[in-house]
Amino acid sequence: MVIVKELTDDLIAYCDKIGIDFVGFCDPTNFNKFDKDHAPESYLKKSKTVIVVGFHLYDLSLDAWSKDEKRGKSYHFADSILIDQCHQIKSFLAKKGFKSKIMPYEPGLYLKDAAALAGIGPIGKNNLLITKKFGSQVRLRALVTEAELSYGTPIHESAYCRNCDICLYSCPAGALEEGKYNKDICLNYCLKNFKKFSESTVIWCNKCIESCPVGKS
Repeated sequence: MVIVKELTDDLIAYCDKIGIDFVGFCDPTNFNKFDKDHAPESYLKKSKTVIVVGFHLYDLSLDAWSKDEKRGKSYHFADSILIDQCHQIKSFLAKKGFKSKIMPYEPGLYLKDAAALAGIGPIGKNNLLITKKFGSQVRLRALVTEAELSYGTPIHESAYCRNCDICLYSCPAGALEEGKYNKDICLNYCLKNFKKFSESTVIWCNKCIESCPVGKS
């Protein structure tokens, strides 16, 4: 177990060095409750750890999504940064003799669930991960690796949300009514109400992110 702790500490220090805002680790067996398309072993047979990395959207313009219809290419600014950081982690672990796989966004893993299982934070009434330091103003990515690392303690309930309904009343689409997230209502509203930066670049509705008081000064 000493070796596991040393490798975990080394990786956390490396993540800090390359500017990753937060990182967590969870047990792949915790994903057994999900279907095969969302199970770590479907991507890396001998996976021993799921690594979740996060990016703080300190300015919501970082959440911009740009699509070039003519060339059929699209880019998400924050996600591009996260993917680069995942490649750096993969290289770090490869030098230590461990194989890793960067998860695709779809189908991939359920990222919010992975973060909660890694002990990073709970999933709130806004259907988003809530972190102590950054609230819900975050984006996530994940890797699976053959390296055994120290797991975080899974979080199954949001203490932040017990006496708070701010996000429920802040949603302009009413997608959070009665404390239950309605994906279709949310998606339909977002697709009709982009905040446009240009003809190619937009930001989706972020009211549920902006309204969450956790992490705000």
